[in-house]
This record gives sequence, C-alpha cells and structure tokens, in this order.
Amino acid sequence: MSRIVVHRRVTSYLRRLPPARKDKVKKLLKNLENNPTEIPGAIPMTGEWAGYRRVYLGDLRVIFWLDRRQDVVYVDHLGPRGDVYK
Repeated sequence: MSRIVVHRRVTSYLRRLPPARKDKVKKLLKNLENNPTEIPGAIPMTGEWAGYRRVYLGDLRVIFWLDRRQDVVYVDHLGPRGDVYK
C-alpha cells in the first residue's frame, strides 16, 4: 500500500466540490493508495509534464506522479481541463 501526499491546492479544490463528485475523487485516491500502477485510464503525460500521469473523472483531471523508491503517490493537481495545465 502506497502513501498518498495531496497538495494543498488539491485539498482546497476538493472541499469546494459537491458531495457526489467529492466521493468519486476520494474513491480514486483510495485506489491510488491501494495499487497506484493499476489505475484504469491513467495516461502517462509528455513534454513538460513528463513523469506525471493523468486520470479523467468526467470534466475533472487528477494529475499525479509515483515515487517508486519511497512508494509515495503525489497528487499535484485537480480541476477542470482548462485550469490544471496552467
């Protein structure tokens, strides 16, 4: 089981979500904690985002990276597509 480190901007955005969407994000985070390499729909990113992976939850994007040596998943961005890539 991996440890999850969630950036404070992700936590802040998560607090403002409606309960149904918040539950979906929390379920994804729990799946990341249990098995970060087997997340369905996790797409490796390229360019300046190389090393990160993204997962779509409707119109939301969850962007994270995995430190395999320390077995830690860092969730760095959460938000709509137009905002997370800025």
